[in-house]
Amino acid sequence: MTNKNILLIIFTLVSTGIMLCGCGHRIPTHVTEVTVTLDGQPVENASVTLVPVNESGMLAVGITDSNGHCRTQTLLGRADGGTVVGEYVITVSKPVLKDSGRKTTDSTTGTVYPEMESVETLPTIYTNNKTSPFRVEVKSGKNSFNADLKK
Repeated sequence: MTNKNILLIIFTLVSTGIMLCGCGHRIPTHVTEVTVTLDGQPVENASVTLVPVNESGMLAVGITDSNGHCRTQTLLGRADGGTVVGEYVITVSKPVLKDSGRKTTDSTTGTVYPEMESVETLPTIYTNNKTSPFRVEVKSGKNSFNADLKK
């Protein structure tokens, strides 16, 4: 490996580190709460994602509690830290693992295990940012949104 290649690798690593840590500069986030219901009933343990409509936003996620409520956070932010100002589409998903009916054998031990598959429990219209009807705008300050799903 030449010195030029080594310098390129070092530069890339340092640049990536600077971008990830932001040199101590944090993008301001704002408390963003989402309540998810399905036919009027709270949806527990659903994955809520705020997908930015344009470059001004930043992907944010949360998991609903027993009341269907969650606070979101950006992927680089602190827990419940909020969301960046911008326009978003809210997606909601609640997959569960189910037995597929197929079996697999551990080649080392010979033990047979059931193969599991992920099955979405909510209507798929809400799981995709292209089809979800929930468009919101996160503003400075506290934000609260409802995602009222229908079967």
